[in-house]
Amino acid sequence: MGHGAGGTPRDGVIARMLRKRISRFIATRALSVLLALSGLAFGSAAHADSERHTLWQIQGKHNIVYLLGSIHVLRDADYPLPPALLAAYANSKAVVMEIDLSEMESQNIQQEMLAAASLPEGKTLQGILGPARYQRATALAGEVGVDLAILDQFAPWFVAEAVSQMQLMQLGFAPNAGVEMFFMERARTDGKPMHGLETAHDQIELFQSMSDERQAAYLLSSLKEAKSLPTQVDAMVRAWRRGDTAWFASQLEHEFEGNPRLYESVLAARNRKWIPGIKALLNDDRNYLVIVGAGHLAGKDSVIDLLKRDGVDAQQR
Repeated sequence: MGHGAGGTPRDGVIARMLRKRISRFIATRALSVLLALSGLAFGSAAHADSERHTLWQIQGKHNIVYLLGSIHVLRDADYPLPPALLAAYANSKAVVMEIDLSEMESQNIQQEMLAAASLPEGKTLQGILGPARYQRATALAGEVGVDLAILDQFAPWFVAEAVSQMQLMQLGFAPNAGVEMFFMERARTDGKPMHGLETAHDQIELFQSMSDERQAAYLLSSLKEAKSLPTQVDAMVRAWRRGDTAWFASQLEHEFEGNPRLYESVLAARNRKWIPGIKALLNDDRNYLVIVGAGHLAGKDSVIDLLKRDGVDAQQR
């Protein structure tokens, strides 16, 4: 796939980006930010427990299932997590996430992700975008300190994600400090089993199904919003801390306005796919903590909304 000599900027970027935390793969800036939410530190007051959280509790026949809306990337200063989240984990015998993060340690999965992110021989980012759009994209990336040239052999969707992640790292965010990684390490230490609602392959396919033109439009849109990322994540984390689901629902509605196909493929369809598995947990005798991106639990067609339609009452805590 034209990787070039070992140690090139391209290889360095892909190694860092794909081996950190790949379950944040989502096909739009909206979902990239809303489902791969990033946190900022707000001093000691930010860590105080609030009255509500992005946490729901469902009473099963003989157990409890907790649904936690996550922030996938945090800073060390954002810890400790709210006591209610820690209590839900402590009261659970198993943890379920969007994907089983241990999949990320598989060499086959890493190779599949690398192949999905890389362009085939004869294709370049510049060629897909065309002269005018590439010039504009280069200028926008430069405004946030990213040299787009080092990403010329990657698919546009991945370039959008890479630029976003570079920004977050520049702001001090650590992929291994996110909510899922925190609870994965806890579960491993405590010997609690972990499962996934879907597979890494499922998430990779979201991107492979996107046309070049759709990816190009997504990249330009993402880069246009790059300067506002610090402000966006500030507002998102504040909403997450106070359990403000209406804020998330409003953001999702705004970001997907005019793009129902994208909304369906990367959000609504995945939520529907997860419902049978989540409902099945209610027939177990063990308590479960289910962790998904916060955007999946807010508004119409969310996991919470779909469960309610099926007569399953989820109480926000």
